[in-house]
Amino acid sequence: MENIIAKVIRIDLDIYILKVKNSEDIISAKVRGNLKKKESILVGDLVEVERVKEDYMIINVQKRNNSLIRPPVSNIDQMIIVVSVGAPNPDYILLDKQIVLCFSKKIKPVICVNKIDLADEDIEAKKDIEYINSVYGKIGVEVVYVSAKKEIGIDSLNTESYILDTPGFSSYELYDVEHKQLRNYYPEFLNSGCDYDDCAHVIESDKVCNIKRKVNDNKIDSGRYERYVYIYEKLKEKYDRRYK
Repeated sequence: MENIIAKVIRIDLDIYILKVKNSEDIISAKVRGNLKKKESILVGDLVEVERVKEDYMIINVQKRNNSLIRPPVSNIDQMIIVVSVGAPNPDYILLDKQIVLCFSKKIKPVICVNKIDLADEDIEAKKDIEYINSVYGKIGVEVVYVSAKKEIGIDSLNTESYILDTPGFSSYELYDVEHKQLRNYYPEFLNSGCDYDDCAHVIESDKVCNIKRKVNDNKIDSGRYERYVYIYEKLKEKYDRRYK
């Protein structure tokens, strides 16, 4: 009998709940001892399973497309980042960090703007919606607009895929991204036209940094640029502490 390829959809202590590839079958399995010593298995992993009498044993983990530490999952295709408009205003630093994470892991980011029903009566909510559309839509991030309260736009989030629900983050720290790499995950900074290939777009003057000139000319949103500088400096502080 050929081995089975399956996706890990839940982990209960040392029992792995799997969905068999190209099937609706759900099976449970344990991990072969020598594999358990070498590698941890995450929800989202594709694994090779061997049947031993009436039991299933995971004998191999296929190469991951990507993985996250928080939450610990793998092979993510898309991340839906939910923001609410109005008071309080969206946390744009948190939003930018999550988008950087997506681009660094080759995950498609989708911004889901909730509470759009407030836009008719709340000036701040309307401003937030316009800002998100103009700034993030411009850099190619998909934006969907919903009202959970009034069930508007919910169909746009419908999918045939697995959904991992995570609690909202009041704070979030980037990992696996160093300050020197950060510029690579800002689409509006690519092909910058700066005088130096290694321009960080932070300490350089606008005489040599074309990104700063674009900010001055309102071709790049100044708020998003200022948040970039803030995130850059925090990552640099973290880097400096590590290598002192």
